[in-house]
Amino acid sequence: MDNWIDQYKTFVNKPWSPTALSSQEEKAFRSWMQKTQLFNSIKKQIADEQNLPVNRLNNSRVLEMIISSGDYDYRGAWKAGIKEKISPYDNLPHWPSSTEKGVMLKNPQHPTAWKEFFMRQYSVDPDELGLNTYDKAIDWTLNKAPIANPFYSDPFDSMPYAAP
Repeated sequence: MDNWIDQYKTFVNKPWSPTALSSQEEKAFRSWMQKTQLFNSIKKQIADEQNLPVNRLNNSRVLEMIISSGDYDYRGAWKAGIKEKISPYDNLPHWPSSTEKGVMLKNPQHPTAWKEFFMRQYSVDPDELGLNTYDKAIDWTLNKAPIANPFYSDPFDSMPYAAP
């Protein structure tokens, strides 16, 4: 089995494209997207940056700004029924990097796409280990790997040893 680094490099070198929707699906997607925490948090950020009341911003323009960035397949997330979660690291809404079937939603150029492959190998979010950059994760992997579970503790470790 390849390690996460090799799997990520393979992903980066493959063609990737976001999900295409029918016009009816697109309408439902846009309505759904405007109700997400992500949409509302970004809308508030934009309003704050421009020193405007949130209600003065046009929802369609904000939506276009979000989905036209091209670094995440929001339509694919919608079709897969994915829900956002608030990250304990920045208290902002985030969506997973891939669907339950393993289909990547993040563009290979997304700055955190590598984290999905790290998590698949180690079953832990690299942020939990203080690995917030690709370079730190590679260094950790090359110096610490292979380990199956970084949170494993030996159940006999605390038992006193009795010499025969």
